[in-house]
Amino acid sequence: MLRAGPLAVLAAGLGALALLGLLNMMLGSITLSPAEVWSGLTSQSDPFARSVVWQIRWPRFVDGILVGASLATAGALLQGVTRNPLADPAILGITAAAGLASSIAIVVDPQVPQWGVALSCAAGGLAGAGVLFFVAWRGQVSPVRLALAGVALSAFFGAAIVGLLSSSRTFLQTSLGFLAGGLYGSEWRELRAALPYLVPAFLGATLLGGRLNVLALGEDVAAGLGVLTDRTRLLVLAVAGLLTAGAVSIAGLVGFVGLVCPHLARFTVGTDNRLVIPAAALYGAILVTGADLAARLVIRPSEIPMGIITAGIGAPFLLYLVKSRG
Repeated sequence: MLRAGPLAVLAAGLGALALLGLLNMMLGSITLSPAEVWSGLTSQSDPFARSVVWQIRWPRFVDGILVGASLATAGALLQGVTRNPLADPAILGITAAAGLASSIAIVVDPQVPQWGVALSCAAGGLAGAGVLFFVAWRGQVSPVRLALAGVALSAFFGAAIVGLLSSSRTFLQTSLGFLAGGLYGSEWRELRAALPYLVPAFLGATLLGGRLNVLALGEDVAAGLGVLTDRTRLLVLAVAGLLTAGAVSIAGLVGFVGLVCPHLARFTVGTDNRLVIPAAALYGAILVTGADLAARLVIRPSEIPMGIITAGIGAPFLLYLVKSRG
């Protein structure tokens, strides 16, 4: 199995992300040169380039970084806490819980501001994590019950989202981009609304890496080392809920990012969750910004939902995992 030093992974990942950033600034329905991109980022001498780069493409790229890093980090946490390689926010129902809360807010008030969408997503993500923990509890929380409960909740919340949106007059306006997931129309306001939830969640995820390493040793060993296992699982679910909620508030129901990226991280930096979590976040940012770029170019000048690209990558990967682990 390939192993690379954390600094090498960081350097390569940041280099790839920088290249994707340049391509995201240059390419789209209108192509800009590198000089025009630089002018749009650093000055107002070219109003057209400034508008395209600073108001449209740059915030969309930054939002893509946040969405990818959030979902990948949440996936790394969930795979660590359940010890299940197939766990991710979508499969365990947290994505759908945040999406359902957002759908309710949009249906109740189609003009709900972005901060209201982010708040509802955060409440839904935390509620989904709490319901998942409650359903899986039977004296203590087992990873198997946690995974099975998550699959059931994901199906239930997903059906509720479709039913809610299809019964609303806003269905055609909101459903396609939201259900498939994408960054179309993403601006600075999405970033500002999501940051109050994502910043503490990323900090919490970083601090939880060591506890996940102890949990991986088994219940008895973890308890013997002083780790409160169920409290740690609840905390991990809450952090994953906030991370997922922030991503859903920006991009809708994007799938498979939280499944694929933690595996790539473990493949390159090993199984220490203190390294897996930041590496997965970096890979998630690369995957989402790359998928968003592809979604804009496939049928240019139109675009397809970004979630189609991530599903096209993630679904075969999921089948590979099922086959190899079977």
